[in-house]
Amino acid sequence: MTTMLGRGWMVAVLVGAQAMSCAPGTEPTEENNNPDFVSDEVTDVSHTIVKNQTIGNCWAYATATWAESLHRRWAEANATTSISATTYRNAEINISESWITFWDWYGKVSGTATGVTTTNGRSEVSTGGWWDSGSDTLRRRGVVFEADFIPEEANAQSSQRQRSALAALNTELNMGGRLATAADRADRTKVFTVLMDVWQLNEGVRSTMLRVYGATGSGTVLSSTTTDLGFVRKARDIRVRTPVLRSGRVVMQDTNLEAVTPGGTYAWRNASYSTYTSGQTSFHQRVMRALNEGAPVLISWLVDFNLRQGAVFSIPMPVPAPGRQGGHLTVLEDYEVTVRQPGQPERILRAGEMATRADMDLAVRFGSINFYRIKNSWGTGLDPSMTGNFMGYYDLHLNYLNGPIRWTEGMSTRDRTPLSTVVMPPGF
Repeated sequence: MTTMLGRGWMVAVLVGAQAMSCAPGTEPTEENNNPDFVSDEVTDVSHTIVKNQTIGNCWAYATATWAESLHRRWAEANATTSISATTYRNAEINISESWITFWDWYGKVSGTATGVTTTNGRSEVSTGGWWDSGSDTLRRRGVVFEADFIPEEANAQSSQRQRSALAALNTELNMGGRLATAADRADRTKVFTVLMDVWQLNEGVRSTMLRVYGATGSGTVLSSTTTDLGFVRKARDIRVRTPVLRSGRVVMQDTNLEAVTPGGTYAWRNASYSTYTSGQTSFHQRVMRALNEGAPVLISWLVDFNLRQGAVFSIPMPVPAPGRQGGHLTVLEDYEVTVRQPGQPERILRAGEMATRADMDLAVRFGSINFYRIKNSWGTGLDPSMTGNFMGYYDLHLNYLNGPIRWTEGMSTRDRTPLSTVVMPPGF
């Protein structure tokens, strides 16, 4: 799926409801004559295609689609702009989640990061991770497109290579495998070689990786002395557009992918969900503000599959027993909100329909979130809107995100709030 629909108002008079006022709304978008700044009209989040993870690396999919979205926004805004012929501008990039996962496993197995666990005598590499590490991989190891890393999966929605590589690596980590001992895993040359083997990389890909990162795999595109990076692109060469909230005003910043990763000039930042109602209101206002600027906000939340109805997560009555559970990282697309503006009938701003800037500002000032719509990494089989326009997207209702839900860990259970953290552009 390419660009999704925008948002729009549907007026509804809700009997017996109280009108209420919320905190101040968004500030106007700033016009800036600096060529590094470009302002445009409100659009929705510009997403690339939905994929379907086969292992527990949702964070790699969220990181890749976040970067793709920021680049797509830049490419769309600069489609008619004269830029250097050496600047990559294709809007439909397909960043390899397998590439991000490869380097994650390299760090975990070689001891540069924790991540190999042993249970009942069997060792396995952890597939979990976070946006910080995924985006840092793109900064340090470079950006690689799927067609270059695993050509066989250039157009695949699901990666079977990830599944087979995980099984093969876990075999290598146990008795009889090449990485069964601590000494084996401390040998980075061996780790790098085994990883290239289990991923079944072709000779051309191996040759490039050995040239760029060295025999031990310890090099980075930031430290590499080679001028020939082959299919690897530096993050600073991938152009992106990100909103920046500065001194009470929003500017649309054209920059590069390296600049929006942790430590960069326009680094995106984590924001934790408050446990207090007042803090939660402010939190949702910040998220809506960022979405109104087309920002692909990342959202970390807990999944309980017994609380899923199709492509919708909500808490029904009566509440079912806990089901299969786990953490999840996805990217937001849209929201639905009920607006209670003093002196006006209640209105619902519905996900998937167009809205004006004035309406969006009112939503931030006077709105209460009904649900967030996310771009998921579970394939395109479902559509929460039932229109066929949002295949692969899911709706997370506020009563689910607020919970609490009954969370099971081993033999113990406790109540937890599913919404944990979002990652937002600077200043929001």
